[in-house]
Amino acid sequence: MKQEERYPLLYKSYLVGFLFIFIATLIIFNLFYIQNYSEKYKKNVVEKTIRTNLIKAKRGNIYASDNSILAMSIIKYNIHVDFISISEKLYQENIDSLCHYLDILFNKPRFFFYKKFKYEKQKGNRYFLLAKNLDYPHFKILRNLPIFNKGQIKGGFIVEKKICRVHPIENIGKRTLGYDDHRGKVGLEGAFSKYLKGKDGKRLEQRISSKIWKPLKFENEVDPEDGKDVFSTIDIYLQDIAYHALIQELYQSKAHHGCVVLMDVKSGEIPAMINLERTKKNTYEDLRNFAVWEGNEPGSTFKTMSILAALEDKKIDIDMIVNTKGGVLYFKGKKIRDCHYNGYVEMNIKQILELSSNVGVAKIIYDNYKENPKKFIEYLSKWKLDHKIGIDIPGESMPLIPKPGKKNWSSMTLPWMTFGYNIKMTPLQILTFYNAIANKGKMIKPLFIRKIKHHGKNIKKYTKPIIMNSSIAGASSLKKIQSMLEGVVKNGTAKKYYHPEYPYAGKTGTTQLDYWIKKKNISYNSSFVGYFPAKNPKYSCIVVISKPKIGYYGIEVAAPVFDKIAKSIYPIIETKKIVINKKKDNKENLLKKIIKSQNFLWKKKWIMPNVISVPGKEIIPLLENRGFDIRYKGIGKVIDQSVKPGNKLKKNQIIFLKLEE
Repeated sequence: MKQEERYPLLYKSYLVGFLFIFIATLIIFNLFYIQNYSEKYKKNVVEKTIRTNLIKAKRGNIYASDNSILAMSIIKYNIHVDFISISEKLYQENIDSLCHYLDILFNKPRFFFYKKFKYEKQKGNRYFLLAKNLDYPHFKILRNLPIFNKGQIKGGFIVEKKICRVHPIENIGKRTLGYDDHRGKVGLEGAFSKYLKGKDGKRLEQRISSKIWKPLKFENEVDPEDGKDVFSTIDIYLQDIAYHALIQELYQSKAHHGCVVLMDVKSGEIPAMINLERTKKNTYEDLRNFAVWEGNEPGSTFKTMSILAALEDKKIDIDMIVNTKGGVLYFKGKKIRDCHYNGYVEMNIKQILELSSNVGVAKIIYDNYKENPKKFIEYLSKWKLDHKIGIDIPGESMPLIPKPGKKNWSSMTLPWMTFGYNIKMTPLQILTFYNAIANKGKMIKPLFIRKIKHHGKNIKKYTKPIIMNSSIAGASSLKKIQSMLEGVVKNGTAKKYYHPEYPYAGKTGTTQLDYWIKKKNISYNSSFVGYFPAKNPKYSCIVVISKPKIGYYGIEVAAPVFDKIAKSIYPIIETKKIVINKKKDNKENLLKKIIKSQNFLWKKKWIMPNVISVPGKEIIPLLENRGFDIRYKGIGKVIDQSVKPGNKLKKNQIIFLKLEE
């Protein structure tokens, strides 16, 4: 071979040699790099395939005043199967019996499961979804079946828990109970979330696919801690009365929305609060808490505050005569007129409130405070009408009381605010003031809960009323204003509803909405607020109905609701017996008896109660939460129980319940 022909071959050989040396060097360098930085690679791999995930704690229950459950968390179970974890021997020996039991449990042919399992086993599926949203009894049966009873590691039985929040009793306001989630904190759920939510646990999970993670067992797994139980002041029977009275009137008047709040005069407890709003389907649902949130001009219900301030300031007396100018009065070219004018030219103070004279109350306050309006405003501030009540439920609106020297004050403000315009208050704020009149001047804060418990032990109690103002006025002024409010029903605007057997006191109110907007149809707020019985009152109540299309005066729209509520509750007050369930003919609620049973609930030795006729949806969670294995058939009330009442129970004992079909 010639010299010239050898050089290209040598160059090619050198090039290939250098290439091999470079690749070898690169491999050695990478091996060295991996050895020295392996922890970083391990960490990246672990982070992508292994994670620590939170296990949501079960929220505590919310109870009514009779211990019926208003809101509860139910655990649902999703069951997956890891076929790789199941040995071939275990699979072959037990697959027939497993499919037989699944046939019975899920009402599908055993061949369906056999064929499906064979396919998934051959495919090596590590996260096959077998069942979704199982309840606890069905979950317990499933985990004890052949193969699955070996657990997750050997039996491939993977359990995912999902907590669902449910409201077992209808007509209990959704917004009153509320929620605490991505939408925010609302109602009792939001107000007492720190007690209800409990403490989340944690566990390791392994990635099976891009979106699927499988739980792993590890020593440091932390179990979630259940939340505490909140016992509210809501009375189911009174809530039901208020609900039906309100919704009937909303349909009749074709109103946009309305609310009712019932308050215990002495304690401040709220046994009923209803908020209903018309939907696009022309039905009414609890979509917004108007009683707490919606601030509007109160209209004539504010006249009580105006007259009480003048009485307390000794500017007027109950028999003082006022010239009402025939029901029409002009202030600087603006007309004030009486909507319920009855031909009186002269009226005393009692008649002015009873007949709801705008002119009369405007003249009283303007004539006595035009030179010093701050004096009048001081009484409103003393009564804290310019501050939030500070209730536990989130979302309370700030009231608006104009003050001299501020931008919202003008020469026309004083006379107009005397009958409820140019100011804003929520229904609950108005009710709190009227409740103080019923409570001999003592203003107390509305309460929504009585106590908080954890595993049967009291964590916190709300037994004493929270006093906001020990006395809003003297005894003499209070007696006079109470007499006037009784007169509203006996002789005044609400006299058509007076009944000597059901006497109550209160004030009607009617307010124009958006009256300052030109070319817009005028709409109204209709209201009635008061208390009953008129003497020694037990409850105060406010009804507000917004934008009715049929009728608009408070006496036409709101007063009928108040009247129905008062007359329905009167027999309860007289007999001093609260009927929990009308269908039980005044018998004590069976579930209440069970919950009261100390031996059953809180002692180490449990005694089986009589649960016949108790709704299954109420008693089953109660028994399961105490650690018993409940198996049942049917729906509705319990008609048979496997363990006789009075027998001792052991932890994890199986109890069979037969429910109505």
